[in-house]
Amino acid sequence: MSYRIEIDRQALKVLAALPKKVQRQIAERSDALTEKPFPPDAQQSKGQEAIWRIRSGSYRIAYTLQRNVLRILVLRSGSRRDFYRHFNR
Repeated sequence: MSYRIEIDRQALKVLAALPKKVQRQIAERSDALTEKPFPPDAQQSKGQEAIWRIRSGSYRIAYTLQRNVLRILVLRSGSRRDFYRHFNR
């Protein structure tokens, strides 16, 4: 089963500011989630069990899987330092 990716508006702003190489890297990693939404390195966020996160180089991608509508929503991406600082806002 294949899932559809929707990207949060804030995540789009973050992605647009990143270098093209990093954008491609994050896009490839996110696209892989459409076929395998829980890769071996996916971790649940502490205190927010519905949110999962994966690494893409030095960046983090947070997402939630909405099983009833079969889509992945990428919530935020950014460097590790910035990602965790803004994650709980």
